[in-house]
Amino acid sequence: MPSFRGKPIDALIDVRTTLEYWLGHLDGAMHIPMQKLPDALEGRPGITRDSHLVVHCAAGGRSAHAAAALRAAGYRNVVDAGGIGDARRDYTP
Repeated sequence: MPSFRGKPIDALIDVRTTLEYWLGHLDGAMHIPMQKLPDALEGRPGITRDSHLVVHCAAGGRSAHAAAALRAAGYRNVVDAGGIGDARRDYTP
């Protein structure tokens, strides 16, 4: 099971553009561009409002907005990992 800062998570969500994701991403990251959240999580197997979600982007700005949008939609366990470099340091696939 993947973990972030030593705690199990249900999903690592990369909110960068498709091109950014295609050029390189963290193993096991789910790609959902920021503007598609939170709608794109609806109906995903294994994802509920209680799932432990971690979001990241390139530098931290988009992930902060994505985390706020998820919380506003009722997701209770969302962590903003900031940019991909910071996320890489704390994420274990």
